[in-house]
Amino acid sequence: MSKLLAKSIVVLKMSFRILPLSAFVLLSANCSLLGDRRQVGIEKQNISPEIRDVPSKARESGEAPLRKRVMVLPFINSAVTGSERGGAAAREALLRQLRKTDEFVVVANTDFPKDIATYLKNDEYDLEGMGKVAASMGVAAIIEGRVLEVRARRIGDEVGLVRKIRARMNARVQIRMVNTRNGSIILNETREADAEEFTTRVAERASGDRDLQDDPVLIEAVVTRAFQSTIPRIVNAVEKLSWEGRVAMIKGERVYLNAGRISGLQVGDILRVSEEGEDVHDPESGSYIGRVPGRLKGTVEIVSYFGRDGAIAVVHSGSGFRENDLVELY
Repeated sequence: MSKLLAKSIVVLKMSFRILPLSAFVLLSANCSLLGDRRQVGIEKQNISPEIRDVPSKARESGEAPLRKRVMVLPFINSAVTGSERGGAAAREALLRQLRKTDEFVVVANTDFPKDIATYLKNDEYDLEGMGKVAASMGVAAIIEGRVLEVRARRIGDEVGLVRKIRARMNARVQIRMVNTRNGSIILNETREADAEEFTTRVAERASGDRDLQDDPVLIEAVVTRAFQSTIPRIVNAVEKLSWEGRVAMIKGERVYLNAGRISGLQVGDILRVSEEGEDVHDPESGSYIGRVPGRLKGTVEIVSYFGRDGAIAVVHSGSGFRENDLVELY
């Protein structure tokens, strides 16, 4: 009986050794198949855009005709204990409030064709230089945020492994916004706010007030309050800017645009198509004055959508359309 039991134990040990190897082989095979499928998907996307009809309305009657594209740069944290984590929390607080307005299409910083870090000099972004590149993407404005100062004071602390800490925060923040078409600063405001909020500590020793100044939960709470009065001013400033999109591709009778349903373009909309205008500078000072409108080529009509935020149009009038031509609501 003991020999039979010993053999059973040996068999079980061998089974446990084989099982992980079998699972690894199966997982590797599935990952390989998944990789092949993804590669096929990528190759298909490179052939032509994914076309899909979206019957629902892009905008309701009475709404702003089109949502402007904006970029929100990584926040600069100039506070004494400032870090990237604190700056990221402040940026997220602003983004959350911008999304609530439903007035903007926030362009991801990763979509910017150049390294954003190269435009950061002396703790400040070269907004005019970035604007020239962003304008070609249909971005109307670039927003730079800065955390100037953060102060925190603990006013309550529970006891235990998982503790809730109550703190009072004070923050001073700055917002600068540039019009990408001419490089002018259209908003430059500094705001200060106080807030009380709870944050959680797990298995940590008691931390001082200085450590709380970089807490993302606390920073987001106080920055949200600081930006509340600034959001309407951002909306008003961007509303004054003209909307424009670009011709992304032309294939046969179809004209593919880099803006679509999310931007507010509706099936049936008629858009003007024109060449990109030329920049004009003052002959004496060399300062930038503005851009002269390009030659009008004709009009196109929106018939469908594709991708994340693209539209498909057909020629309504005119000819000679090219990639990167400007499109504006007629």
